[in-house]
Amino acid sequence: MSAYQKTLLALCCLVLCTAAVPVAATPTQEADTSGPNVTVEAPDRAVYNATSTFEVAVTNATGAVSVEWTFPDGSTATTQQASYRFQQTGNVTVTVAVTDDTGTTTRTLDYEVFRYTSGRGDSQALPVLGMLGISVAFMGFVVALYFKVLPWFYRNI
Repeated sequence: MSAYQKTLLALCCLVLCTAAVPVAATPTQEADTSGPNVTVEAPDRAVYNATSTFEVAVTNATGAVSVEWTFPDGSTATTQQASYRFQQTGNVTVTVAVTDDTGTTTRTLDYEVFRYTSGRGDSQALPVLGMLGISVAFMGFVVALYFKVLPWFYRNI
């Protein structure tokens, strides 16, 4: 393999590896556990102008259970499953407090809200990001085809 081919292969590997890096980290969950056991199902990422669904599961509760979600704009929800549309960018916090007869358990979810733009409106940017991954994977296939199949084909003519 020539130096040119090695350089091209290294460059393609670098592009393929960096394309898999997520755009935002999973939100952290800080806990206060003086009450019932609480498990929160929440999205990994927060995207501007996209609706996210949050759900809380409560175990080992004593007596009546109440749930209160608090969202970045100050709005609240009192159901175990709540939806919220992020209308701001930057660092935000979503909090859920579950109360029973023994006390209150609070979970805090910290997000960094990203705003994707494609020039056609925010709602059309996410499919473009998915196509980027497909395009990069196809490029990796073409490079592999170039280095593996074509040399074999020309040697056997």
